[in-house]
Amino acid sequence: MYKNLNTAALGISGRQSELIELALTYGFQGLDLDMADVIKRTRARGLDAARRYVVSASVRVGEFQLPIDLRQPDVTYRSALVELQEVAQTAAALGATVCTATVLPCGGELPYHENFELHRRRFGEIGDVLAQHGIKLGLTFLAAAAEREGHPFPFIHQVDTLLTLIRTTSNPHVGLTLDTWNWFVGGGTLDQLYQFPAEQIVAVRLADYPAAQDRERLTDQDRYLPGDDGSIDCAAILRHLVEHGFTGPVTLCPHPSRFRGMTRDAVVQQAGARFDALLRAAGISRTGKLEPLPVESEQA
Repeated sequence: MYKNLNTAALGISGRQSELIELALTYGFQGLDLDMADVIKRTRARGLDAARRYVVSASVRVGEFQLPIDLRQPDVTYRSALVELQEVAQTAAALGATVCTATVLPCGGELPYHENFELHRRRFGEIGDVLAQHGIKLGLTFLAAAAEREGHPFPFIHQVDTLLTLIRTTSNPHVGLTLDTWNWFVGGGTLDQLYQFPAEQIVAVRLADYPAAQDRERLTDQDRYLPGDDGSIDCAAILRHLVEHGFTGPVTLCPHPSRFRGMTRDAVVQQAGARFDALLRAAGISRTGKLEPLPVESEQA
């Protein structure tokens, strides 16, 4: 695993060079990039110019978002699938190996079974396109009840149905982007996570939720940093994943409001320090290697 930074998740922004500098200053080995911006600059100035800072800084590219809305009509989707070739080729040239797609918890105008089949088929096709460039597709979902309010056709919003989608896609290049907050809010358990093949997890996003609050009432604003008096043992999860060979990006993804009023440097500094504390608790080095667990963890 490697320590990855998603600045949007922390509520900050800036030029690519500035974000790379922040990542390196506070000990992050990877950085999520806005591929739409990269593609725009590649078309305008060429690939070498678009990836200059990434290459010179030797920073790894973590996740990038799938630029396709699976609910669109077939003609539009087919056109987007062709354009995905350019995105995937550019992402691979930057060293990216993980693309993440969020399965929306409402199905537009399609009933559940039709929407499921559409997602199953299209994710399989997308996985094949990305695989040509050495990129895996990780699926995640949105578990909060508020995400489904007002929609007549609810769709995947629980762990069991997401895992069924991944399994029935039957594509080895399609796996799971594990978001710990959505996993547990969406009905997942620690045992269920430990039984899921680690080789099918392509990326990890860490967030906790307040221990005293009913999960049915949680919203995205209740996404806490690991260690903020929450309910999820993120250290144990990381330890398990590394023990089973996980080597992908791990990213802190709290709600940006957790950093309200802080400067950009202070935000990344706090996130970096919290990440390092989590690694120590998990018995993992900054390079992602297993170390002996702290004495207090062993006793616990």
